Amino acid sequence: MPDSKHILQRWHPLGRLGLFSLVYSASTALGMRLNASDEHFSTLWPPSGVLLAALLLSRFRDWPALLLAAVLLKPLTSFPGHLPHLGGFLLSTGSALESLAGAFLLRRYAGFRPSLERVRDVLLLVGLGALLSTLLGATSGVTLMALRGQIPWREWGGQWRIFWVGDAMGVLLVAPALLSWSTRGLEGWGRARPLELAALLGVLVLAVDLVFHLGPDNTSVYHPVSYLAFPFILWAALRFEVRGTSAAMVALTAVALQHTLEGNGPFAAGPPGSTSTARLVFLQSFLAAVGVSGLLLAAALGERRLAQEKATLLNRELRQSLHALATAQQELVRRERMAALGELSASVAHEVRNPLGVIANSVAALSRLVGPEQGTSRELLGVMGEEVARLDHLINGLLDFARPQVPRLRPQPIGPVVDGALEAASRAQPQAGHVRVTREEEPALPDAPLDAQLLHLALSNLFTNALQAMPQGGTLHVRLGSVPARGGVPLARVSITDSGPGIPPEVMARLFEPFYTTKASGTGLGLAIVRRIVEAHQGSVEVHSTPGQGTTFIVLLPLAQASRSAA
Repeated sequence: MPDSKHILQRWHPLGRLGLFSLVYSASTALGMRLNASDEHFSTLWPPSGVLLAALLLSRFRDWPALLLAAVLLKPLTSFPGHLPHLGGFLLSTGSALESLAGAFLLRRYAGFRPSLERVRDVLLLVGLGALLSTLLGATSGVTLMALRGQIPWREWGGQWRIFWVGDAMGVLLVAPALLSWSTRGLEGWGRARPLELAALLGVLVLAVDLVFHLGPDNTSVYHPVSYLAFPFILWAALRFEVRGTSAAMVALTAVALQHTLEGNGPFAAGPPGSTSTARLVFLQSFLAAVGVSGLLLAAALGERRLAQEKATLLNRELRQSLHALATAQQELVRRERMAALGELSASVAHEVRNPLGVIANSVAALSRLVGPEQGTSRELLGVMGEEVARLDHLINGLLDFARPQVPRLRPQPIGPVVDGALEAASRAQPQAGHVRVTREEEPALPDAPLDAQLLHLALSNLFTNALQAMPQGGTLHVRLGSVPARGGVPLARVSITDSGPGIPPEVMARLFEPFYTTKASGTGLGLAIVRRIVEAHQGSVEVHSTPGQGTTFIVLLPLAQASRSAA
């Protein structure tokens, strides 16, 4: 099948047919000019390569129009100004069937790719397109002319060879250029690459033209022109692969064939009485050897490049997969640790709370029995009460952390929940009276699906941390609003900004780890509980802090209408 993407597929069918008719007519006129006056057939017939390339680049449904155009155009273009006869149409029909057979074999059975970026494709084009399918056109064409008496039957073999070689050379030299440039064009090239190719072709033409200006009397079979073209073909194959190699072969063929027909160059010499066709035999062999070698090298380099690109892509995908796997593994380990830690916390809290309650009641009873004169005893009992309260606070944090956070979502305004959490945190913190609180809320903020009790707990922890970060007073700014949709879900945004000392980078990295704290009396569970509650609401928590410039916690929650539409 042809490549799924090439330039001509974007054209309108009539545009493609018109372009083919123009190119086919021009190539037919060129082939007639290359036909020597003492021969019936051209030693290089470009229309065979043009038609084969057109069929390989077209869909099957376009083939009848292309074949009909080729059958009609060849007789009309071969003898302009003359009315074509039936024999001319029969001869063009044989040539069309030749290209049809080659294209059908390549497309249907060989899995041919017109880009010629595989060695297999070049061998298929040479074997099936240039050598095998052209047998049909040569046999039918020469037999038809012998039946009409235009050539004697005794010359059938020699004329057949000329016909076959001419069609084969047309396919070998013209089809690769049309196929490779139509499928790829300038794809993958920068601005400098086309200029380099133009310089290559220009130097190649000048060098070959200079050598071919030597007359046949001054040449020998070992003339350097036989080797001069190889460095340029190698340059084209190494730098430009099939596209550059096919373009270089067209330029080399044009210069060499023109000079040889004019009697110049190493291939113009021949034995006395030999025809011009016989003198072109060595040129054809030279061009065929150079062309096939260059195309095979270019295809091998193309295969190597494609293999490297595929390996690079697979390596990139593998790195992405490994990164995703590592991330998933880290998340799994974190969840397993959190689950184990939750079970342990619940068990410890349950076992400790009962005796702690007994200790608290005993301390309270002893405090009532100790008189004012026993100052030391009262002081010790006060210390015991404070420690019991601290342990009770720690146990409550463990229970909050270990308790499964399954919120009962109900669409409701988020503003009252934020205000209630701020008021509760302010009552519990004595430094709140020295903090100036500013509040900003976006008008007509939609309701959010939330569990007011759980969200109150999470926001209270955030407000408490913000107030504790400003023991000498400061500014606390609270803003409620919305942000653009992420993944199609609009979000409510609650930002809490304090003017405290900020958070150092080494602390930021472990901010949400359970039991990690920088406070002397902290439990390290507050922010872990906040994240669990917010994530249970299908939201997220973000923190931005610069040392010396304060800290901002941002809570993002999905809005009610998004939740209902998702449900």
